[in-house]
Amino acid sequence: MEIYVEYALAENFLLDAMLLWLALKTARQKIIWGRISLAAALGAVFAVVFPLMRLGNVLAYLLKFAVGLLLCLISVKGKGAGRYAITALIFFGYSFALGGALLALYSAFSLDYKAGEGGYLVERAPVGTVLGGSFLFCVVSVSLVKRLYKKRAMRRFLYSCKVVLGDRSVTAEGFLDSGNRATAHGIPVCFLSPDLAFDLLGERSMTEEMTIVTVNGEKQIKIFLADSLEIYCGNRPNIIRRVYFAPSGHIRAREYKIILNAEVTEHIPVQ
Repeated sequence: MEIYVEYALAENFLLDAMLLWLALKTARQKIIWGRISLAAALGAVFAVVFPLMRLGNVLAYLLKFAVGLLLCLISVKGKGAGRYAITALIFFGYSFALGGALLALYSAFSLDYKAGEGGYLVERAPVGTVLGGSFLFCVVSVSLVKRLYKKRAMRRFLYSCKVVLGDRSVTAEGFLDSGNRATAHGIPVCFLSPDLAFDLLGERSMTEEMTIVTVNGEKQIKIFLADSLEIYCGNRPNIIRRVYFAPSGHIRAREYKIILNAEVTEHIPVQ
């Protein structure tokens, strides 16, 4: 199979640049395109020269691993051992994941390939297939990383909560919303999912109402007064007496079932 060197260089340059960018972005490192370009160029040259080397499998894998470490060393600004190690681990993780994804793509579309010494591919798949699959891999990876960091950031504001009303109580995760400053009769108002409200109220009816302002204008909502709200930070409960709650259908599909009022921050320590 005839392979043009310039095409191989360009393809490997793009793949290495993408993997290094993904690793830096995931590790939240500063992205410097000059460093990425230099490292990707070195990786592209190595990828073209590597199949010409006559090495055993062990030496081949060690050399590929060493070059990968060098590419990360070039790309990372500020060579703190921890920062560099995390970036390198993520880079190798993405490299293995992309390799597995491309092999699965080859199999799915019946593309022929065979592994040579050191694990490189002797028969190359079409460039469009490789780059298209890699682009899709990049998009999916970035989306997953964003979700992961968003979930991680949200966890800082989630607390285990217990709401007590008479002889009934419910427990659920509560999200501390700094934008929720609603009050009724000077008492903070929290929101909870309809199923929790049903479990708490039982045969009771909500007789009180309050007005809230939404993007669609003012709206009247039903509220009820709970005996207490317990917010746990560790194993110690922080008890707030007399808190209003309002059922909200917008909480159904979320990780938490209670939206805490911003005023409760004075009752709980910062995590």
